[in-house]
Amino acid sequence: MSNFGFTSGKKKTAPTKKWTEREIESKIAEFDTKIEEIKEREGDVEVRDAILTKAEWLKNEARDFPHAERIFRQAYDMSGGASRKMEILFEIILMNIEKYDLDALKKDIATCKTQVDEGADWDKKNKLKIFEAVYCMLIREF
Repeated sequence: MSNFGFTSGKKKTAPTKKWTEREIESKIAEFDTKIEEIKEREGDVEVRDAILTKAEWLKNEARDFPHAERIFRQAYDMSGGASRKMEILFEIILMNIEKYDLDALKKDIATCKTQVDEGADWDKKNKLKIFEAVYCMLIREF
């Protein structure tokens, strides 16, 4: 169910390899070091992008959804525009669909609806309708 392809245009696939705990910890430390370096040298947008890269890696490679969700929400708080915030929420929604977490899914879809009111573009509105439809199918509300 993880291969929706709703978000960034990249085809989502399984992890590229079987990661050991030590490799995962090492990669997370590498991301953290890079983020700290970027905080010292560059602006908020670059920091947010580095945080998003870490979250996407955790989601796609390490398959650590709770940790990835925390990092995605951190990037969400750093984001400015409604459309960018919705892209981040779509990643979280995809994880919640895969985990079959209907309560979190309902809450995040409601948050996306408020972002639409704040001025998201038509592409994000259309993606939101798809996610709402998937949610309705999951709760069997046809």
